[in-house]
Amino acid sequence: RSSFEENFVRRRSSLDVPSDSSSEKDKLVRRTSQRGLTLQRGSSSRSGLDPSAAILNVKCGIGVGRVAGIHVGDDISRREYIILGDPIDQVAKAEAAASHGEVFASPEVIEYLAKIGTVQGDWETALKERTPMRIALREEKFFEAHKCRRRSSNMSASADNVLQRCDNLDYSELIWLKRMISLYAHPVVVNDDNETTSRFKNESDDLERHLAEAELRNVYTCFISPLIDYKITGDEEKDKQLFNLLNDIMNLARRQLDRACGHLRQFIVDDKGVVLIFTFGLRGSTFPNMIAHHAIPVTLSICE
Repeated sequence: RSSFEENFVRRRSSLDVPSDSSSEKDKLVRRTSQRGLTLQRGSSSRSGLDPSAAILNVKCGIGVGRVAGIHVGDDISRREYIILGDPIDQVAKAEAAASHGEVFASPEVIEYLAKIGTVQGDWETALKERTPMRIALREEKFFEAHKCRRRSSNMSASADNVLQRCDNLDYSELIWLKRMISLYAHPVVVNDDNETTSRFKNESDDLERHLAEAELRNVYTCFISPLIDYKITGDEEKDKQLFNLLNDIMNLARRQLDRACGHLRQFIVDDKGVVLIFTFGLRGSTFPNMIAHHAIPVTLSICE
């Protein structure tokens, strides 16, 4: 493999976690809280807009803590990128407590905000009862973080480095990279992209292309939730066992679906647990007696 391929594989096997440095976490909490407020202001403010203009009414939840990002799957058929960790549960609870136009923070975030600034309201009770608390409402915020020295960001430099690395790739490496990225996309999307490129590469009429792709289908959709403990512990050996288990579940489900010509829609970990979503009935997975002869048997085989 080229050095580019080796770097790609090495990066996908790494554990993505924030720094354990308290000062770094303080900065992340401050920045994220400010971003939540900025999002609300930008999406729900009518200032400078036509009174009849539509606005996006959103709500936000914020959490903080250790997060892992892992790639599951193989180099041939399909991959997914899974993010797991306690902040996912925090965000889900905070978002559920918020109404439109509000930003709610988890007790863990409130604890950091109280250390690095001032928080309005009875935040001590929120910490004691471990409940989310409102920190912003549309253009009004209920916390004030102490100012800190801004450090120059390396983000733009990193982006430039990525562009430079891609500019230096030869054709074979670009083809390899495209194939690796396509593993994260739904098979129907990948197949449609390849077919559209060949069938409509000389077609200038988008309407004709969209009419050719439009269709109505009966689709069997199944959700399966493996009953496993998906919490990361910080213990490298235990977390590695969890990551391997998630990878095994992904590959087992993929093999069963490939055998029955089904499509894996998504493999995620959220506040409700580990969830596999797969379908029958989309392009490439439509058959006579589809549910009885394909969908139900593969569902049972994955569960077993």
